[in-house]
Amino acid sequence: MRITPLDIRRQHFRKTMRGYDNSEVEAFLEMVASAWEELVENLEKTERELTVLRARASDFDRMEGAVRDVLVQQQQSAAKARKEADKEAELIVMDAEIKASNLVAEARDRVRVLTETIRELQDRRLSVLAQIRSFIDSQGKVIDVEEERIRAELIPDAEKLPGEEDGDSPMLELTEL
Repeated sequence: MRITPLDIRRQHFRKTMRGYDNSEVEAFLEMVASAWEELVENLEKTERELTVLRARASDFDRMEGAVRDVLVQQQQSAAKARKEADKEAELIVMDAEIKASNLVAEARDRVRVLTETIRELQDRRLSVLAQIRSFIDSQGKVIDVEEERIRAELIPDAEKLPGEEDGDSPMLELTEL
């Protein structure tokens, strides 16, 4: 049963002969009623504040849950982004390795082709030098043969033509050629 300040104020006691002083009892009941009234008001005020605080706490709980959800989502998003970045980095590295391998293979092919070309040019050069040497040797032999033929055809000094001097000969000097 709930007692209100009004209940305390309306409370009447039976009168007896040897009882308490009515004015003192009524004054005490008034004091208790006022204190009780103050306590009830404080309790109601405290209950209202508690209701407000519980509502705020509920709001904070909801906000905390929302923040927690956002943090979890951010962590998942960051982990996903990290995985995607790692995969993309792997793909970039693999692509770079493939391109580097292709470039190395192309460079090796070019070196091989250039080496073959250089060898062919060296062979041609040697062949041209051999042809030049052969030509020079054959021309030297032609020159030797021609010199021999000219010497064979020399006119003896006794058979010089009139007015011809020593050193004049039908053979041209090589420097005059």
